[in-house]
Amino acid sequence: MSFTEIAVYAGTEEFMREVIRHSPAEIFSLRSPYEQGWYRFDSIIRRIGEIKFDLKDVEIVITQLESMKLPPGIYWVEEKLLNFLSGGVIEENHLRSGVFAANLLSRHIDEHFLRETIPLAIQPVVADEILPEAVLSGIRGVARSPRYKSLSQRTGATFYAWLGLRREMNDIRAITVYLGNHISVGAFDRGRLADSNCLHDGEGPFSPASSGSIPIDTLIDLCYSGKYDMEEMLAMVSERGGLSAYLGDASLKTVSEQYKAGNRKVIFLVKAMSCSIAREIGAKAATLRGKVDIIVFVGPWVEFDEFVDLIKEQVEWISPVVTFEYAGDLLTLSMAAEKSFAGGCEILRYGRDRQEYR
Repeated sequence: MSFTEIAVYAGTEEFMREVIRHSPAEIFSLRSPYEQGWYRFDSIIRRIGEIKFDLKDVEIVITQLESMKLPPGIYWVEEKLLNFLSGGVIEENHLRSGVFAANLLSRHIDEHFLRETIPLAIQPVVADEILPEAVLSGIRGVARSPRYKSLSQRTGATFYAWLGLRREMNDIRAITVYLGNHISVGAFDRGRLADSNCLHDGEGPFSPASSGSIPIDTLIDLCYSGKYDMEEMLAMVSERGGLSAYLGDASLKTVSEQYKAGNRKVIFLVKAMSCSIAREIGAKAATLRGKVDIIVFVGPWVEFDEFVDLIKEQVEWISPVVTFEYAGDLLTLSMAAEKSFAGGCEILRYGRDRQEYR
């Protein structure tokens, strides 16, 4: 199911949040990010009309974009950026359409309330930043291409660099750990993601939904056993692995409640998962040559204190460990906008400050 999620914040106080669900067939039939942006914008305006929410006090509209050709940062959404994002492969339209929707929403507010809002887009992904030696897989023709929770992980490290260490992200070495249905552990070397596991491909620690790295020979045997087709094998690795494979229901609420109730099976599995995450953190510390300024936990599972404490016990010898309170990507976007206007980071203008990767 495809969806558009919107919220209105003043600081960290949330005034409105809506999730608008779309038909995947309908939205993916639109052939450009501009068309998809109009589709999302129209859906937003209709929903706001239905709930009768007043947008007159909105000053900033911010969204996320992902483009492997655009350097990271927070950008003004203006014509040059929109023209740049109009190109590219169709499969990436949904990653760019939010920028067009944000631009249209900003213009809509300006026209209706006769004033100027500020449209912004945050680009957390960095192209080709993984260390070259970390790209090799050991099989010719197969390259590692780590994918991680870029917005949450990079923002968590940036905020703790700024607020906790009084330093810029480009001045520190940090390990960020996203704890959710999938888990990613990234090593940031002065702003560059030096290495990360690929959270959707079963690489790295096992998680509530994914298998984590498993013995290759056993996996190959399963693939050729005749018991499973390709879709079943992929689901076993990326959606029905990890805690789900052992418990069925591996939701945060269920697992945390059963852990606190003393369920011995759940306690054992949570401890095992914490060990696999700690091993990955240790590996990423080695990538940074042991010079780690901070380890930051982000994601919805940071609410599970006992689980986080199990991991901390195993890794706090490496560096101080902190948790970044998680309230979803929308609050993260709001905080990024607030930080920008407090002078915490520069707002970029495409075509003036930086050019795309070549």
